[in-house]
Amino acid sequence: MKDTEKSHFFSDFKELLVEYIQNRFDLTQALAFEKIAKIVAYLVIGLVLALLFFFGLMFFSFMLAYYLSDTLDSQLIGFAIVGGIYFIAFLLIFRFRDQLFARTIVNSIIKILYERQSNDDETQN
Repeated sequence: MKDTEKSHFFSDFKELLVEYIQNRFDLTQALAFEKIAKIVAYLVIGLVLALLFFFGLMFFSFMLAYYLSDTLDSQLIGFAIVGGIYFIAFLLIFRFRDQLFARTIVNSIIKILYERQSNDDETQN
């Protein structure tokens, strides 16, 4: 090989390598944005569902408190029973928060993050 051919080979190789690295960076960035967007979408949907659930639960709680108040002839006792139910629910959720929520949320996020990688692995085989 002549020196000019070697120099063209290495300059072409350098250009291809830089282009490859840039393409890999762009692909990784696009995949990261896709995963972030999916996580944000799930968070927004979860927030909307939680808000709807909260309002439904709130109105159901008032209904139950007023029903118990009428049944027990004491508004204080009716609302106290509903408050006690919520306090017990709070204590149970606080006690088992890692088993109930943290693990589920972490597993969901891990599933989203590795979902594309498993799809890529299947298409390569």
